[in-house]
Amino acid sequence: MSRTQSWLIAILTLIVLALIGWNLSNSNEDTSSPVLDEGYPTYQTQEATTFVYDPEGKLVYKLEADDVKNYTETKLTWFTKPVLTTFDANSQPTPPPETWTVQANKAKLTHDNMLYLYGDVQVDSLNDASQLKRITTENATVNLVTQDVASDDKVTLEGVGLKSVGMKMRGNLRDKTAELIDKVTTQYEIPHEEPNP
Repeated sequence: MSRTQSWLIAILTLIVLALIGWNLSNSNEDTSSPVLDEGYPTYQTQEATTFVYDPEGKLVYKLEADDVKNYTETKLTWFTKPVLTTFDANSQPTPPPETWTVQANKAKLTHDNMLYLYGDVQVDSLNDASQLKRITTENATVNLVTQDVASDDKVTLEGVGLKSVGMKMRGNLRDKTAELIDKVTTQYEIPHEEPNP
């Protein structure tokens, strides 16, 4: 091997080693800088309870969940096993009486206070005087400001002496109303009176 070839190999080896060192130093700098991955939540917590009050300081609703993940970039919050409890803000006692519980497998809260419920949605009345006792469906939405509730899936309403099934539902938790819209069937149960002896 000639002397020129030896020098050329040595120079090329030094260049390769310099490039490798430069590449490694850049990759170390990249890993040390904080990078926000959009796939990860901004914050996350387990077994969370949130209380929401109106401007007058009255308790409006409570939202509990096994797991909460908030994503700042998309302005979404995801809940696992959420339970929403609403309160009668027009009532005088403090704290006000509970009116409804709304639960599901998962829920998504958007920046405009819409709660999207997914999987085994169940709405139960906590008021003994209410004629409407339970609403069940697969998916539903609740406007947390107006307390409007809606579902475009099959919905079952259970009340005092009746059970109705329909393919869509619109209602309001505050007004204690629910209306089935499409393909509605209703079964009535007439209570049997015992004859007087």
